[in-house]
Amino acid sequence: MILNWKKGVEKMINTLEHGSFKKIKPLLLGLENHPVINGVIDENNPGEIFVDNLIHPETAFIWAKNEMFYLCGKVDNQEFNSELEEYIASVIRVEALPEEDTLNLEIHPNHEWDRSIESIFTRVALLKGERVPFRFHKDWFNRTHTKEVPEGYEVKPISRELVAWDAGHIIKNEIMKFWGESLESFFHKGLGYAVVHGQNVIGTCLSVFVSKNDYEIGINTYDPCHRGKGLATAMARAFIEECLRRDVTPHWTTESFRKDSIVIAKKVGFEQLDNYPVYYLPFEEFVIK
Repeated sequence: MILNWKKGVEKMINTLEHGSFKKIKPLLLGLENHPVINGVIDENNPGEIFVDNLIHPETAFIWAKNEMFYLCGKVDNQEFNSELEEYIASVIRVEALPEEDTLNLEIHPNHEWDRSIESIFTRVALLKGERVPFRFHKDWFNRTHTKEVPEGYEVKPISRELVAWDAGHIIKNEIMKFWGESLESFFHKGLGYAVVHGQNVIGTCLSVFVSKNDYEIGINTYDPCHRGKGLATAMARAFIEECLRRDVTPHWTTESFRKDSIVIAKKVGFEQLDNYPVYYLPFEEFVIK
């Protein structure tokens, strides 16, 4: 008998070993080109995968670290579903804190999961928000106009030299959130740009998850006093231009309340698609009494 995290109880939630993540590929209906999920499965980016069966999984709970959790596969998996809430509270929550403060859960595009969420989470009340997906159009991007970067700022490709120059370790810390302890994997498979002002890194735009030719964009201007100057748009343009040179596809997803992000995405060739639900709760509140 395989024992559960609760001593002496046979478990329906098992942790897939690294090297076995591709076993859940058949569960990814509609998610075959999803850079975040597949970035974890390909083990380019940090994550864990929890399944009902280690040999022939039917349901998977995917943790893309510092980004999102995903449910996919068989929806009415009663044994797996009945254990998931407590497993998150007693195992995942402990591992996630303090580096990751919130459970963000996506079930898109299988809306059958919507009807199961309340039956899975009966002792904690998840909050509900909306995510905004986009589709990139190369011809739209080619019709956009480049604006000059304001005087005193410079957009630079993220290189080993720039990371070494960055005394505040902003770039290194941002890369390591999504690429693990070694920077070499990022320099081998990823790409990114940073805005520099004097001796300071003002913002970054980098591939936070990568799977084959699909690159998920993560963009951030760290100090609010530098926002509203077109710097994020300039970083995004440089990033996408490099994607086109490499013949890879940029991906952009954000939350509905991030209005600036939505505006920037549209400026650089992305078509806004229909919003879909996301469920979330701070881990500090994910407590079962």
